[in-house]
Amino acid sequence: MLSLFRKSKPAPEDPGTFLREHAAQINGSLCVFGDWFGRPMDNCHQSVSHEEREGYVRLTFNEGETLEVWEPTGLRIEGKSFIIQRATRVRWEWFYYGRPQIPENRFFVEHVVSGGVIEASSNVTWYSPDFKPSLLEPAVSIT
Repeated sequence: MLSLFRKSKPAPEDPGTFLREHAAQINGSLCVFGDWFGRPMDNCHQSVSHEEREGYVRLTFNEGETLEVWEPTGLRIEGKSFIIQRATRVRWEWFYYGRPQIPENRFFVEHVVSGGVIEASSNVTWYSPDFKPSLLEPAVSIT
């Protein structure tokens, strides 16, 4: 017997809609592909705004930090955590805490997925980051 009903395809994810519905829940410590910004639970970032364009989202946090994510998929709230499961590029920018918020004090950490590996970089000058990103970890986790 032939069914007249077809399984419908799930609607494509809309990161903008998800962020509008859950922005107030996005706060905590940041981890990108398994690389923590600072020590786990050492800091707390509070989302204050977001914007979206096709294939890209940008979240702004309470101390002027920004999180830019390209091609985000798998957005969800899991317990108290905000998760973006996959992305092709993630960039976190912040002002050196305790110093004036001027361009000279703006730093970044960036992770780019390329050919099945993650290339991580930063412009920090006061230490050498020990990046160990993993594709087995979510692209972004804020806990």
